[in-house]
Parts: sequence; C-alpha cells; structure tokens
Amino acid sequence: MTGSRPVISSDDRRAGTPVVAEALRITGRNRRPVFGSAVLAGAAALLVGGGIVAGAFAASWGLFLEARRAAELAIEYEDSYVAYADQWDSLVKVAFCVYPLLLLVAMVSIAWLLTAQAVTVAYERERAAAGTGAATAPGALSLRALWRRSRPHLGAALRVQLLTLVCALVPGLAGLLVLVVVELEMVPGVVWPTYHDPATVQFILVGRILPVVIWALGFVLLARFSLATTVRVADNSSATAAMRRSWTLTRTARLRTTGIFLLSTVAVAVAFMVLKWLGTYVAHWAGLLMLATTGDNVWVTGVLVIITPVAVALVLLPLALAPMGVLLACQRERLDGGTGEARVPSGAPIG
Repeated sequence: MTGSRPVISSDDRRAGTPVVAEALRITGRNRRPVFGSAVLAGAAALLVGGGIVAGAFAASWGLFLEARRAAELAIEYEDSYVAYADQWDSLVKVAFCVYPLLLLVAMVSIAWLLTAQAVTVAYERERAAAGTGAATAPGALSLRALWRRSRPHLGAALRVQLLTLVCALVPGLAGLLVLVVVELEMVPGVVWPTYHDPATVQFILVGRILPVVIWALGFVLLARFSLATTVRVADNSSATAAMRRSWTLTRTARLRTTGIFLLSTVAVAVAFMVLKWLGTYVAHWAGLLMLATTGDNVWVTGVLVIITPVAVALVLLPLALAPMGVLLACQRERLDGGTGEARVPSGAPIG
C-alpha cells in the first residue's frame, strides 16, 4: 500500500454513529463531487447507451417495415397474424449484439461511480486530518480534481466489476439451471404444476425454495465483494488483491455487510421503480413523436414505448447509486480502520 496513513479523530466513530448516518453526512457535505460524478455518469450513459440503442433501431428498421407490411396484408385479407412472426429471429440477433454493449456501459459507469465516491470519502478524511484551519485545510473537492484522483484507479475498478460479474453469474445460472431441470421433469418425484395438478411439496422445495436459496447465496457473495473498489482506491492494489481484501474484511462482519448491501440495493431498486414510472411520461411523448415521423408505424413505436421508461430510469439511476458508493466506502473504513485510522490514497494534489 502506498501513500500516508494520517490518524484522524472521527467524531462519528467515537460517538458510535451508524455508518448510514455517517455516509449521509459525508454525502451532504460533498454534494458537488458525489452528485456531479453521478451526472457525468448519466450523461455518458445517455450519449453512449443512446447511440447504441439508436444504432440497433437503425439496423432493425427494415424489419419493422416488413412487420408492418405483413400485418397490413393480413388485415386486408382478413387473415390472422402474429406480431414480428417472420422478423423475430433477426430482432433477437440484434438484441444479443446490443445487450453486451449496454452491460459494458453499465459496468464502466458503476466502476466510475464507486471509485469517485471512494476518493470523495478519502478526501473528506484528509480534510478532517488537516483540521479546520484556513491555512491547512484543503478546499472543496472539484470535479476536475475528482477525475484526476480517480483516473489511475478506473482500470482496476473495471476489472473488479468484471470479476464480480463472473462470480455473480455462477449462482445466477445455477438457480436458472434448477428451474430448467425441474421444467424438463428430470428430477425424480418433482413435477411442474398444471391447472389440474397443484404444486406438490417436492416441487415447492426444489422448484421454488432451492433457486431462491441459491440466488440468496449469490447476493451474499456480491455483498462480500462489494468493498473491492473502495479497497483498491485505499490500498492501490490490483483488482484480484482488492477482492481478496474485501472478502477478508467482511469475514467477521458478514451479517452487517450483507445488511448494508441489502439496504443499498433496496433503496436503488425503489429509486429505479420511481424513475421508471416517471419515464412512462417520457415514453408517451416519445411514442407520439415516433408515430408522427414514421407514418403511424405502431410496430417500431411499440418497442420504443416499452424500452423508454427503462432507459430513462437507467440514465438517472446514478443519482441513487452515488450515495451507495459513499456508504460502501464508509463501511470499508469501519472494517479496515477500527482504530480510527483512514488510509488516504496517493494521487495528485488537490486543486
């Protein structure tokens, strides 16, 4: 680990302030870097993610036109038809090309947000260590200084997100595999319920409870690795070393760490649902605009109306994720600096 380790007298720790209250206090005192980094992440997601989605629509435009012509011919001849019947496979191929790109944009955004908030918390500790004197205390953290301090850590932070995703896929796919095996009736004594045959005890245990247990274990796994990015900022370690350190730090505080991660996840999920609901109003006007520009093509308009609320929520979601990053950084300090010490990462001087 490089960099100095100033001893700071934390009123929050001495008073036993909950880590959530401490995170809220730091967020309030550093609103500009915390929410400024969130705005930057949202703007980047809007530009890059919006460009990817626009490219997908452009690549699929002919498919939407074919779907409209097929539907109009079927209606003219009074035949039944299925929406996108002949275009579905091609649309799925486009979607499989778009989803990985959007996932990469999401991981880059999360890496940036978690890194920026870890740097913000470390800077707050520097201010506390320097005291409140005008001659010694550093000024407010600017966005330019935040970027300068965060930039050396972004590559490792992105690798942390990739490794975490791989670890999360294992229990996620395992739970889905259980459902597939049960649906194919490959488990002796376990039959998928039908309208005439209600769910048996065996099915409830294997087909319902077991996947949930597996996914819950995966959630605990995510919680154990959730401090890796802020560990990287504090210790300037590699991505794998940061994940090992996160696992070690949370070993004696599994319940507390999982509880904090669950609280953060629930808060972000609630924010997502609220933002998605607000996005329905944007979807309404976007749909009207698409109808007007495409000659009432309901096939492409329907897809746009479906994805717009989710897109609006994802673009604005960094505003909720940023305080979560502050909370995780504070939790790392509580576990790694129980004596009141805070590790301040090395970096360029604050401007």
